[in-house]
Order: sequence, then structure tokens, then C-alpha cells
Amino acid sequence: MHTPTPAQLLQVWERGGDPSAAARGLLLLGCSCDEYSAETQAALPLGRRDALLLELRERLFGAAIDAVATCPQCAATVEATFRCDDLRLPDAEAAATLEHAAHGIRVQFRLPDSRDLLALENCGDAGAARALLLERCVLAAQRGGEAREPCSLPHELQAEIAQAMAQADPQADLQLAFRCPDCGHEWQPLFDIARFLWQELHAWALHMLREVDTLAQAYHWAEADILALSPRRRQAYLELCTP
Repeated sequence: MHTPTPAQLLQVWERGGDPSAAARGLLLLGCSCDEYSAETQAALPLGRRDALLLELRERLFGAAIDAVATCPQCAATVEATFRCDDLRLPDAEAAATLEHAAHGIRVQFRLPDSRDLLALENCGDAGAARALLLERCVLAAQRGGEAREPCSLPHELQAEIAQAMAQADPQADLQLAFRCPDCGHEWQPLFDIARFLWQELHAWALHMLREVDTLAQAYHWAEADILALSPRRRQAYLELCTP
């Protein structure tokens, strides 16, 4: 992995104006992970994708993360600070094909990836999304030598497969522990690094464009020249031209 330049990050931000969180996650990987082809990046299990995005986040904005949530009980604003290392789980390489046997049925499946998230975007409801994900990720299901369709599996078995996926790829299912200081309510919101990092990138891009605008008006420099400046030198010029 390499750290993208400011110009590269702005290009990614511009391209991600309309796409979904899944597509934006792939855009972020595409500008930083030269060791993987685009096809390989899309096929990475979501936990591996999230581990790479967490590393990219640390490279871009540092190890400390400031998060804000709304208490579902009293609607109070709750702030929390943690570090990227607090979100990292041991990097265990998951097998390409996993198995689960129960209810007399043996199921082979794979872990969800970015391609699956993109396919789920057009689903009308959660039930349809679960059914499509099962259909995509279940590679084979047999009972007594007879093949079974994923949609025909017992609901209990479908839930067990989902649980087996989460256990095999825990980095993809991170939950934070929040406690409201006002009412004492405790809850565990999911932490989506792809969505969180894009929000940070959006704020950074707007701030950077304001800096470019200020320096361009003051010195008549081109955007590329301003972006090529180191952060320290760019800040020094900003201080010189700001009354």
C-alpha cells in the first residue's frame, strides 16, 4: 500500500460523487493498493477490505479516530475517541471455500465481498437482500447426495450460515461499545470504515479546495502546483497571504 497524493485523493473524491459506499470503498483501494488488481480488490472478503481501508485511514489522517453518535434512547450526542489499533483484529487468512453442516444438509459457501454489496444495492428490502446474498455466496448445498437450492434451505440453517460468515470474517462486522453519559443507555453501533473514511475524505477535500482557492487568488498559482506543496509549506503560504 502507498499513500495517495493530494491530487490523487481529489480525483478519487470527484469520481465518488454519486457511487455507493461499496463503490467508494473500491475507489479508495484503487488509489492506494497497487499490489492488487481491480478484480482482486473487488473479490477481497469484506474484512480484508476493511483492514486495508483502516490502514489507509491511518496513513491519511493518523491513528486517532473521533466518532460521534446519537443515543437511540434520549437523542443525546455521544462522542468517543479511539485508535485504529483498537479496531484491528488478528489478520487470519480465510479459506476460499467454507463449509457448514447441520439439519442433515452440508453447505459450501464463500465470504461476502464488494461485488456482493454492489449487487445488493438494487434490492427493495432487507429480506430480498438476505436472499440474494445467500444465493450469491452459497456455492453448493446437498442433502443425501441431492442438491438443494440456497433459497430452499431451512431458515434456521440460513441464520447459521450467516453466523458462520461473521465468525470467519470478524473484521467485517465491527461493533463499537457506546454508553450515553446522560441517560446511561448502552448500545453497540456498527462501524463501517468505508463510509467513515469517505466522510473524512469529503471534509478534507472541501478544506483543501478552500486552501487552493485562497492561494490561487493570492499568488495566481495553478492547482497542480499548490497541491504539490508539502502541507507545512502550503500552511506557511496561507499564513503569509491571510490578513
